[in-house]
Amino acid sequence: MAEKAQASVVKSGTNSLPAPAKRGPGHRAVDARDAIAELTERAQEISLEAGSKVSAAMKDVISAAVGIAGFAVESARDLVQYMVRRGQMTPEEGDKLLREAEVAHSKRPASERKRPTASEVQAKTRAVQRAEAAAARERALSQHIMRATAKRTASVKAASKKSGAKKASRPAKPTKAKSGKSGKSGKKAKRR
Repeated sequence: MAEKAQASVVKSGTNSLPAPAKRGPGHRAVDARDAIAELTERAQEISLEAGSKVSAAMKDVISAAVGIAGFAVESARDLVQYMVRRGQMTPEEGDKLLREAEVAHSKRPASERKRPTASEVQAKTRAVQRAEAAAARERALSQHIMRATAKRTASVKAASKKSGAKKASRPAKPTKAKSGKSGKSGKKAKRR
């Protein structure tokens, strides 16, 4: 036992720095939770981005199938890639389907191939709506400025009329005669 006591004394004597405080196992969880939260947020952003891309591709393909809009090979490619990633189709099946779609699309007349897709039509419609809304805001702003300017001008005119009426209603103050030649001549006239 004496040997064990000496060994522990020697160990503690060689290490003059105080031992760091031991942390509980929970200290790592905070970092892990932050990392998991960050990864979850990023995954959701990617999902939303992919979902919007896939939904636009679905809209294009369905509109083309119905004949409402033109066919976009890019939209078909996006859908096939999505299905391959999800395991709903093998890459070979996807490639075969895309080749068939491209061949069928190239056989269509040029007027059909150049027809705008549903996404393009929607983008143009939104751009027109945004431009109209911006023009309406601009008109409303200019009307507001004109009304404010007219109101300000009217209030300035009214204030000037009131101040003019006050000046007219005040009696004129008598002015003092200035001393000068006329004052001296008046004294001389009294002496003579």
